[in-house]
Amino acid sequence: MKIFSTAPEGNDIAEYVGVDYLKFSISLIEDVNDWMKKNDKIAQPLLANIDLLLMIAKKYPTDANILITKNKIQEWKKTFNDWFERVGSKIPAKYRDGIKANGDELFKELEQYGH
Repeated sequence: MKIFSTAPEGNDIAEYVGVDYLKFSISLIEDVNDWMKKNDKIAQPLLANIDLLLMIAKKYPTDANILITKNKIQEWKKTFNDWFERVGSKIPAKYRDGIKANGDELFKELEQYGH
């Protein structure tokens, strides 16, 4: 084993942990994205998964830019917006605008990553 820094990921075994978490997050989002395309429930896990992906992407931006693609971000965004169009009127009014605004903000932030 080679150690090359004092960082938590500063050895040759740990240096790819961020990549693994990014891949896992993207995989979860893909599963949720497929489910959301048919979902007509007011609850959705997509934004929570995007939020967590962003946390990891901030820690590992180089890996995030390699693993996240712009076309996937646009697909996920479209899925969220289509879902919101379908069920927005079912969401309690006091939360509706905030959920949409949070989604817009998360996708705006996510669009800073990827290729």
